[in-house]
Amino acid sequence: MPSDERKKRRKKKKGSRRNADATAVVDDDEERGGATILPVDVGEAEFANSATFNADNEPLVMAAVEGDDDYNDNNYDDAILVVDANGDEAAADVDYADASHALVHGDDEEDAIPAPILEPHLDGTIGENGGGESAFQDGLAVATAVDTAAEDEYIYSAIEYDPDSKPPLHKNRRFRVYTCLAMSIVVAVAVVVAVYVTKSAKGADVTDIETLWDGDPTQSPSAPPTTDREASGIREQIEAGVLSRGVNFTDMDREDPRYLALDWILHADQLQLDSDDENLYQRYVLALMAFALDSLAWYSCGNHQKFGNVTEDFVVEECESKNMGTGQIEKHGVWLSSTEECDWFGVICSQDEVVRGVELIGNDLIGEIPPEISQLRFLQYLALNGNCLYGTIPPELGNMPSLLSLELHGNGLSGELPSELADASKLQLLNVAMQYQYQYACIRSDGRTVNTLFQMGGATEGGPQYNYGLQGAPLQQGVEKWRSMKGLHLFDNSFVGTVAEEIGQLKYLVFLRSQKNMFSGLIPYGIGQLKKCREVYFSMNDLQLDIPREIGGMEDLEDLRVNENRMTGVIPSEIYNLKKLKKLWLQDTSGCDMVNVTDPNDPTVVFEQQECKITRDVGFSGTLGTEIGNLKKLNQLLINNNPIAGTIPTEIGLCENLCEYMHNFSRHLCHRFVSFPLFVEKRISILDDNSPSYFCIHVLLYFLRSHAAHPQDQHRGLVPAGTVRAPR
Repeated sequence: MPSDERKKRRKKKKGSRRNADATAVVDDDEERGGATILPVDVGEAEFANSATFNADNEPLVMAAVEGDDDYNDNNYDDAILVVDANGDEAAADVDYADASHALVHGDDEEDAIPAPILEPHLDGTIGENGGGESAFQDGLAVATAVDTAAEDEYIYSAIEYDPDSKPPLHKNRRFRVYTCLAMSIVVAVAVVVAVYVTKSAKGADVTDIETLWDGDPTQSPSAPPTTDREASGIREQIEAGVLSRGVNFTDMDREDPRYLALDWILHADQLQLDSDDENLYQRYVLALMAFALDSLAWYSCGNHQKFGNVTEDFVVEECESKNMGTGQIEKHGVWLSSTEECDWFGVICSQDEVVRGVELIGNDLIGEIPPEISQLRFLQYLALNGNCLYGTIPPELGNMPSLLSLELHGNGLSGELPSELADASKLQLLNVAMQYQYQYACIRSDGRTVNTLFQMGGATEGGPQYNYGLQGAPLQQGVEKWRSMKGLHLFDNSFVGTVAEEIGQLKYLVFLRSQKNMFSGLIPYGIGQLKKCREVYFSMNDLQLDIPREIGGMEDLEDLRVNENRMTGVIPSEIYNLKKLKKLWLQDTSGCDMVNVTDPNDPTVVFEQQECKITRDVGFSGTLGTEIGNLKKLNQLLINNNPIAGTIPTEIGLCENLCEYMHNFSRHLCHRFVSFPLFVEKRISILDDNSPSYFCIHVLLYFLRSHAAHPQDQHRGLVPAGTVRAPR
């Protein structure tokens, strides 16, 4: 049976029952007076006169009392609505003074308030104690007025109950479970499809393009086929973010190390990085280093080839090398292998897999340093010393914001030291020494030999050209930019210029090694501000005049070497305040004169030229002060070939380390030095033969006077021919 018919039939039954009840009530009321007064409970009840229907679509019985607008508009005077025995409505006069349902008035008629509402009890009565009036009269419910002053109470809305109704679909528990299950299956399928498509795209090399050829071949070769990897954006990403000096891959030779590194990233590297991978840049830069510095010729962990009937590239994954510090054999990843770049030999990474250092010391690296290394933005340590590097130092290295240590010594580098390196304000160690007269040979993977003694390793047009090392003036004004510098190693190069006063602003400087260059001028007064400096090497330069007295402020100074310069003056007494001083080299001061020189190609051409030679007549003068006894840690005192005169102070006997050194080395080194023009009075006899002073002075005299000059010194022009051994 349809649901609509069941509803209609149910409503008819309810209507019949209600009509029967109403008839019974009317009959009962006729017995008591012929009319039924619909009671109004305590308080003010307000009903609208409009047609109102209940849930069964039947008209409601409405009552109006004093205060109702509709009531006043119809001029009802003290009337209430009654229902007679026939069910007809009529107005009846009621005496409200006698009625039990009266309004409660205050002192002022306008402030009338309804009587309090009394809750019905279970027995149907109304009242505080259950003994009040009945809430029902003959089965009819009484509408109770709401007290506006009472607290708000939640009243449930009356709804019609339909036994055949069903809950909404979204509230169905089974529907929700099935929906969640279906969505989970859809998501899982989507993930699997995405992974499969991604791997398929990475594994595909060449996109098949069918071309119908018609006509004669062109003179220029056709472009290589386009690969999915080449179209992935990697090429553009590297070109924009890594390549330096405005180059691009389009105009680049296919044998260029930069292009070879790109090709490896795109095709040979099994990791198959995407353009948005975080380690794309650093992996490309390291691959570029491998190609640019001929990794196949490296001593350790550079050969990725596997030899057989066919040579396979990029297949060797692991290598072993000996840790020189611990002596242990360690395993590493081979460069250009498909292992993570942080596992490659000599690569140092942080915990977040970011390259922080590259250490390839003495590993036979051959070639020019690629400027793209500067794109390792977080690199702190770069050590490529003891190899066969040639060419210039890239100025881009000065743009590395995190660089702390740069070690390139012991190679065949040439050209200007980039001034941009001064912009690396965090740099603490700069070692570019030993580029001049440093000879080391390496063999490239193609069999060619590279020698650091020559520029570009000997591969220059017109034959090998001698390498004079790095040039420039690194200690002039601007040196103060290295405010974090601790070690500055510049020796064995061709640097020129003066030493700026601003060098005293390097308050953290510990090592200053600048020997074997062509620095000129004076030792600046500002050097006395280097409180933490331990070593100052200015040997074999062209420095002049005396040692500044401010040097006494270098409290931590242990080693001072200013030998083989053109310096003069007395040894400052402040030098005896350096109680940590261990080595003092003042020997072999040279003098220079202008001499006429004949052009070897044209004997008629004569020109002037400065000629310098070591002589006893110029250099440091004066005497050794008695304060020398304060230098209790002194173990090397070299003052030969200076016009120092006077007596040897007995306080020198307090320098016990000096006596031990001279005793051990005098037999091996004394013959290399000429006799000192040092006049010694015979004061030794006044000392006890067993005293340290006697022994020290005895060894000192032996060191200074016992041997003649070495025969090779005559060829060097250090001593005149015919010098004989001086008596002991």
